[in-house]
Order: sequence, then structure tokens, then C-alpha cells
Amino acid sequence: MSEELEKSGIVSRRDFLRLSGIAGAGVVMVACGTPPAPTGEDAGAAEGGEAAAPAAEGSTGSGDVPREKTLILMNGGTEGQYADVGLASMYVPGTTGHRAITGSFEPLFYYSAFADEFVPWLAESYEYNDDYTELIVKTREGAEWSDGEPFDAEDVVFTINMLKENAPSLRNSSEVDLWVKEATVVDNLTAKIVFNDPRPRFAFSHLTGKFDTGIYWVPEHVYKDVEDVTSFTFYDPEKGWPLVTGPYNVTDWRPEQQINDRRDDWWAAKIGFAELPAPERILMLPWSSEERAAQLIINNEIDSSLDFRATTIPQIVARNPAIITHTATELPRRYID
Repeated sequence: MSEELEKSGIVSRRDFLRLSGIAGAGVVMVACGTPPAPTGEDAGAAEGGEAAAPAAEGSTGSGDVPREKTLILMNGGTEGQYADVGLASMYVPGTTGHRAITGSFEPLFYYSAFADEFVPWLAESYEYNDDYTELIVKTREGAEWSDGEPFDAEDVVFTINMLKENAPSLRNSSEVDLWVKEATVVDNLTAKIVFNDPRPRFAFSHLTGKFDTGIYWVPEHVYKDVEDVTSFTFYDPEKGWPLVTGPYNVTDWRPEQQINDRRDDWWAAKIGFAELPAPERILMLPWSSEERAAQLIINNEIDSSLDFRATTIPQIVARNPAIITHTATELPRRYID
């Protein structure tokens, strides 16, 4: 992250994508509104341009959004279908982790492998005692869920204790149950975690978001009434579920697509911690084939995709000057961790 961003506390669109986990291994990205698609035979090869539509017919997304304000991603799913529709909880078997609803779930801290930088987010800080058997976490004042309820130490402590109580059924629960002696609320913004033995890397390994790792936080005011966490999908649009802390939430979810619209009441923008991300909508399309994804991204009909092979990426980059990889246009064009 640049010095200017560090001083301002504002996260740029690209930094947001990197930090929030939208980017993945082998991703190739094109900025929205980049140069027009190639003309001629190559442009016509795209499959009807279907990916360019911000919403499919019958969508429940909140109205039309211009292409230049829509980020279109193609990843997840198989053979053009999503199999995890309605699985908004990170703790239900079959969910796809933080990518279940792109741009919606946030960690206490981010780690950017690109900038080699640790970024406090839902939390402001953490501090160990001298022998690393106790950890104090300070959550960020003003952080909140999408229903307006504060995200605070209650959520952190509840989630950790939920993992302990449901071990080994939930993601991360086995090690949390083994390592954590107790988690308690000191005050609304302060959580205390006591370990059974020294755990100097717990803050990085489990409280920090990076490469789809770390603990997923749940709202205590909802989950305290859930009897079976492993079967609770946390998806009910009429109740406003899922509740999220991120700048996007799902407005349409079906096997053929997922639409995540920007939440202009996002807590980070409200308190001046970060600007709203530029895209007003994220349109998620399921993976069908490498050939189709390559043609769509060359034609600027999607902005990012996963799982391009090492032999395919140089051809894609060569055919559209707006396309970049994790290392821009230079080798190795892959993750740099």
C-alpha cells in the first residue's frame, strides 16, 4: 500500500480487492470501463456476450447498474452452475468460505502479501502478555453489522466460544478448542483470549484474513439463538440475512449468478475509515471453461477470473493491454507469496 494510502487511511479499489479476498490464485483483472473490446473475429467469438449483462432476466438485484460501475468476476462453481446457493454461513458444510458472498465478510486484521503489510480492520490492535499465554484484542469503535448492530468484543468472544463448543465440527474449531482455555469480554471493545500454552502466532494465523484463512466472525445477537450451527444457512432475505460487515451484500443468488450490491451505509465509510469501493455491483458468474473465460476477459466482458493455466495467461495478457495479473504484466504473473 502506498504512503499516501497509509496516511489517509483510505483503501483504493485495487487494494480493497486484494484485501477483501476478491482476488485469487492465477487471477487476471481488467478495470471496469477499460478500452473497448477487440473487434472482428475475436470479439465475435465471445458466447453471446452474456457475461456483460449486470443482471439476468428476473433478477431481484436493486435495479440496473451501468457496466462501468459493475465488477464482473468469474470464479467458483462448476460447468456454469453454483452449487452453494443460499449457504451464507461460513460454518455450513459446502460453503466456499469468504467467497460465499464476495466483498461481504471482513476479518479483524488483513495481511497483504502484495505489500507485505498488516492492516487492522474490524479490530484496531492486539497485544500479548509477556509469555504469549494471553491476548487482548481491541475492536474498532464504529464497526457494525448490516442491520446497524455494533460489531464488538461480544461477537469475537461468542465466535471463539462457539468454535470450542462445536469442535471438531466447524472450521478452525479443533485447534481453537485445543489451544484456547477461555475467551471473555473485558468491555464492549475489548476481548481477552487465554491460551493453554504460549500461542505467539494465533493473532496472525486465526485473527488475520489472508488467502482464505482465519476465523469467520458471526453476529452474537443472531447466533446465540441458533441450535445447530452446522445446519444454519444464515440466508433469509426477508430478515436481511446474511448480516455482514463488508461493503457488499447479496441481492440475487441463483445457480447461474450471484449479484452483490454495494451497501452505501457501510460502517467504514460512515466513520471515515475508508471510502466506499467504486463498483456499485459485483456480478459473480460461475466457471464453465478456461476457453470461455479467456475470451470473455480478452473482450472486457468480465473483469477477473480464476484458474487460468500458466500457458494461457501470456496469451491473454498479449491480446488485451488493459489486462494485468498479480505481478502486472511481468513474470511470474502469479501469486508472489
